[in-house]
Amino acid sequence: MVRNSRPPSQTWRTFITNHAEGLASVDLFVVPTAAFRLLYAFIVLGDSRRRLLHFNVTQHSTAAWLARQITEAFPWDSAPAHLIRDRDGAYGTAVLRMVLVSY
Repeated sequence: MVRNSRPPSQTWRTFITNHAEGLASVDLFVVPTAAFRLLYAFIVLGDSRRRLLHFNVTQHSTAAWLARQITEAFPWDSAPAHLIRDRDGAYGTAVLRMVLVSY
């Protein structure tokens, strides 16, 4: 087997350690209630101090609502350099357009 002459790229853990100050994570998850209704919870965590930056709940999650939540989580010039999210289809083009323009 031929050895690779390039140095290995950094690992995910190294990336998070090096860029923790400019990192935020977002997640959308479903919360079932006692009455068997579904609520959609959106959470934004600041990875530098592992603290909750923003939280909101809705019955009807849309891409426009998610884009609004990201905007409210980072007022003015406080947006992080990197935003970690999953590939959920709920984010849609409204969120992608807003994130790409903002960053």
